Amino acid sequence: MKRREFIINSALAAGGAALLAGCGKKEVKKAEKQVVKRKFDNLEMPLIALGCMRLPMRDGKIDMVELDKMVAYSMEHGANYFDTAYMYVDGKSENAIGEILKQYPRESFYLTDKNPAYLVNSPSDVRKLFDEQLKKCQVEYFDNYMVHNINKNTLANYRDNDMYGELLKLKKEGLIKHLGFSFHGDPVMLREVINEHKWDFCQLQINYLDWTVINAQELYEIADEAKVPVIVMEPLRGGGLCNLPEKAAKKLK
Repeated sequence: MKRREFIINSALAAGGAALLAGCGKKEVKKAEKQVVKRKFDNLEMPLIALGCMRLPMRDGKIDMVELDKMVAYSMEHGANYFDTAYMYVDGKSENAIGEILKQYPRESFYLTDKNPAYLVNSPSDVRKLFDEQLKKCQVEYFDNYMVHNINKNTLANYRDNDMYGELLKLKKEGLIKHLGFSFHGDPVMLREVINEHKWDFCQLQINYLDWTVINAQELYEIADEAKVPVIVMEPLRGGGLCNLPEKAAKKLK
């Protein structure tokens, strides 16, 4: 294994230590073909992003060499939006993407993270978890930040601990640029949540299968009616919609 590969793959084993420090900031080379971008408030967001819920693995650990290559490819092609969360990859996603992204100038990428509502037992936990996430991702702020996975099991916790109010404080401090939520509930619940507060965006699971299976069309229409921008998650269902059974693929073709 090359020395650089050894260093990168050792990063997480060292608890996310700054082992890449001293390498300098990478200059982002622009490929000829770039991902289309769309205006989102004061951001020019790419229509394709790199989700960090599933990362390349080797010997039971995140393969930092492959992740480094994936991020470089994404950056070069304008897909400079990265989405992670507290529990992704058994709690190691934030450390991993933070270790890779610190090679790049902060203004060259957008980073999204999410507050794990199920771990919040008091309003003070919101900031405590947030500070931990900033440290793990090695950044000073998040471009987008969400209440993670509002659903029938987390709704009461989100409300009882005034998570929106606590996160709004962080936004006013400049630590969050845009405040939103990801959602896995029914249309009735979404209508309640989306109209309770002033949200900058929401994140919904939308793809050609879930458009009808989980009422994604209705969810999208509720957000549209409330004039809350939508960021799409699971457009390919974890890759499942790219690798269909022969019978289903034949029907689509």
